[in-house]
Amino acid sequence: MFNPAIDRIPVPQALQYEPFSQKYPRLKQAFLQCLTAIRPEDVPAVEQTLENDAEILTILLQYLTEVMVFEDRKRNKQFESLLMLFAKGDSLDARAADFGVFRQTLKKGNPNAYPPQPDEMESDRDLLIRALLAPFGFGTTGSRTAYRFHAMTLGERPTISVEKPQANEVVLRYRFADESPVGKVLDAQARCEAPGTGNVSLYILSRETAEGIPSEALLKEVATYLSRDDIELETDVLSVKAPTITHYKIHAKLYGRPTPDGLIDIEPVTAALQEYAQATHRLSGRVDLSMLYFTLQQAQRVVRVELSEPAASIVCDYKTAPYCTGIELEVAYE
Repeated sequence: MFNPAIDRIPVPQALQYEPFSQKYPRLKQAFLQCLTAIRPEDVPAVEQTLENDAEILTILLQYLTEVMVFEDRKRNKQFESLLMLFAKGDSLDARAADFGVFRQTLKKGNPNAYPPQPDEMESDRDLLIRALLAPFGFGTTGSRTAYRFHAMTLGERPTISVEKPQANEVVLRYRFADESPVGKVLDAQARCEAPGTGNVSLYILSRETAEGIPSEALLKEVATYLSRDDIELETDVLSVKAPTITHYKIHAKLYGRPTPDGLIDIEPVTAALQEYAQATHRLSGRVDLSMLYFTLQQAQRVVRVELSEPAASIVCDYKTAPYCTGIELEVAYE
């Protein structure tokens, strides 16, 4: 399954903009061609003028190029917001709404507090994953991705009933739960561990704790929700279970140069590692040493890295999730 925090796809060629270094020579050449058609005798003098960065004509042409590059970048960003895989914030909300998926409220805020506390909302990454899973939820469960979608949208589907109080009258009622467990499930994976039996095990990774172990109450809520007539697959016998957590720690030594421009600021490096650890905290998650080295060496001032923990890449299966217990970074200069 595509993980937007780790997996990358190239920006479409239609949304790539021409940088200043390419656009300026092309614009200058187009200007000279146009001048050749109108006043060819002035071309040599204008060419000489354009070679001098202090000339007003050169300054105007360079400024015009910068404006065009800025407008290209701005327009492409607007186009990116129309593509779900590249959209962010409210643009992603609009794209996800096309699939009937809406950003979950993980924790209610307090508008009466001082200062007011806003609601804690689902991240763009988690919303995008659920939106990509949404097409599998149109039918009943049965496929792995359908089970995953329904578990990750726990409580969002209303109970639908049809009543006929009298002749020629039909009442269709949508009833939403008073207290919804929306946002409690971070991830889910389903497998028929004994093929041919119909016994399906659904493993739940929870937001209730940092590690992701779900409470017994949440396991019951998931089992009850997925056993509804409009969700459950009749031939399956579903068991909702807690996963196994694989703990690991990141311990590395960063080497820089003992010069004013070689000092290492470990705060952005630590933040990048925390983001990667959070993105891989999924069932079937994978923590690659190559990605850790890449993250550690992104800072230009880092000369080399010695990574002591973890000693090897961590590869989890469908009922296991990796969890980072801490990040320890040392800095040395050579």
